[in-house]
Amino acid sequence: MAGDEDPAMIFVLSLLKQNRRRRLILHSSLNQLVARRKRLLTVCFLVMVINVMSCCSTTIVRSPRSCRRFGRNTGWWRNVWGTYSATRFKKTFRVSRTTFIYILNRIKGQLERKTLAEDPIPPELRLALCLYRLGRGDYYYTIAEMVGLGVSTICSIVREVCRALVENFWTDAISSLMPKSEEEFREKILDMEEMWQFPCCWSALDGCHIPVKCPPGGQESSKEYHNFKNFYSVVLMSLVDSHYRFIWGSCGFPGNSHDSIIFQSTDMWNSIQEGCIPEIGKVIAKINVPPLIVADSAFPLRGWLMKPYTDAILSPQQKYFNYRLSRARMVTEGAYGQLKGRWRVLLRKNESETDMVTLSTLACMVLHNICIDQGDSLSKKLDLTFDPETLEKRDRDEIRELLQMTSCKKVNDTGAHGRQVRDALCQKLWLEKETGVVL
Repeated sequence: MAGDEDPAMIFVLSLLKQNRRRRLILHSSLNQLVARRKRLLTVCFLVMVINVMSCCSTTIVRSPRSCRRFGRNTGWWRNVWGTYSATRFKKTFRVSRTTFIYILNRIKGQLERKTLAEDPIPPELRLALCLYRLGRGDYYYTIAEMVGLGVSTICSIVREVCRALVENFWTDAISSLMPKSEEEFREKILDMEEMWQFPCCWSALDGCHIPVKCPPGGQESSKEYHNFKNFYSVVLMSLVDSHYRFIWGSCGFPGNSHDSIIFQSTDMWNSIQEGCIPEIGKVIAKINVPPLIVADSAFPLRGWLMKPYTDAILSPQQKYFNYRLSRARMVTEGAYGQLKGRWRVLLRKNESETDMVTLSTLACMVLHNICIDQGDSLSKKLDLTFDPETLEKRDRDEIRELLQMTSCKKVNDTGAHGRQVRDALCQKLWLEKETGVVL
């Protein structure tokens, strides 16, 4: 019965209901407070992110992603081509603008890039970098800093351009000057006799050392490349005509090799032995004198290869013959003086590998002949055969020492026909001196 319920129990139950209601209200209020704080924190975080992003966007300029670590200095080449005078351009690259454009037109197709990942290095800049390296002899690192390219990129550019020069110009600039017919041999002989007054001679032979760093391979390799002048080198052996042009060349033999061994190991020696020189000799003192190559005492004496007398005691006639032959051989010193004077990379120790030194030397020979054919003259201040201060001709021994030309031990005279030809020429030259009449 309701009336029978205890009043105390009713009071307790009402208190419990009120407490439960208060707890529900308090829990709801706490949930609402937590939700409001979460929304407030979210809004504050978003505001902070927006402020940070707006500050970064005003202070940092993001550049497009690139595979290069450094930016290129594109202004260097534009400044060179657009503002350099003709004199300064030639002083920088050792060739005139006309010669530069002539070379570029021949090798441009080989230097262009067909597959591109980024903006390619243009062919004219590649050629300019190669000529700068060959002409100045600066280190790859120095050139890389100047133009904003990697050192390995400069190395590959120089190698590529040198190879293009040799492949595209060697035949026209050098091989074509090698006489092949009787008429061409007669023209070479006539030029040499008119300019250097030595009969029956069509070219001069000599070698010079190209300095290199110590090649790998241990002690044996070091001995092989260590020459008598106390540095490491490879030997450049070449034939030079009367106009200081290279008509044949071979480079890469170790610096400790003898000149005679080097020349006899080449294809030129084999070709001459097989009869590439025509029989168009001139009869002198009843001896048939064939077309001659003049050389120093380090080479063997042959009927076609003339060297000076090497006896301990020489007669006046023999001394005069040696003098005349020495004058004719000076074309090699002049050619090497212009070669190393214009392309200074050949003058100092090269930090490249031996094969790259050989390739760059052949490229310099090509450029040397191109400059002569294009009428691109060389200043006496760059020609190493002249003193840059007085502009006078240097002493011959000083020239050979400066050019690091080979000076091997003399080879004993061999070949009876060679001795007969030399004696006949000696007699002819002495008679011309005594009588004053060219026979």
